Amino acid sequence: MITALNQVEESKESRNLGRPRQFDADETLETALEYFWKRGARATTRQLEKVLGISQSSIYNTFGSKTKLLEAALDRYEQKTNRALIEPLENNPDGLAAIDEFFENLKTWASVGDRRGCMLINLMAEDGGETQAIVMRARGYRGRVRTALCNALKRAEKSGQTFAGHIDDRAELLMCMVLGFNISARGGASYEELDRLIGSVKAQTGNWKVAATSSVVA
Repeated sequence: MITALNQVEESKESRNLGRPRQFDADETLETALEYFWKRGARATTRQLEKVLGISQSSIYNTFGSKTKLLEAALDRYEQKTNRALIEPLENNPDGLAAIDEFFENLKTWASVGDRRGCMLINLMAEDGGETQAIVMRARGYRGRVRTALCNALKRAEKSGQTFAGHIDDRAELLMCMVLGFNISARGGASYEELDRLIGSVKAQTGNWKVAATSSVVA
């Protein structure tokens, strides 16, 4: 499937054949991704000029518009989250271990640098649901995570790790933990605080094990 970046690159090339580019578009896109992740999507084109080190005309010639630059950054962000978070959750045959690993990976993902949380969730909160493209992206991301968590819980049930039932309830609880964790990270929670949150997730998944002596919590 052609990504937004592919589309704007093709459009740019058709308009500027033979015109040498004075910057690396891939590095520029990575810088834009980091900026949107940390600062949100409300930056003016002038602010982006300063951050990216290129002119407004170069932004438009290369990416088509500020909106298309954001779309290309979101394409790249989703590719990264798939590799770092969702694929390990999907590929680990041990269901409960996969969930614990996912939250450990999330801790690293959400607390790098200045503890930014999830870019998609941040943009959704900032935008307030006004931009349909952001709404759909955030909804799609939450759906992929929830599906992967459900499948991990099903693997745990099938292998006899957990008692049967409560998969939907447990998945919803884990999604609440995902959202709460990201908000905490965005709000500047310390690494120790985030580590304690991960500990509470592991305590909960531990309660779901058949061998657990405590009562099962849905």
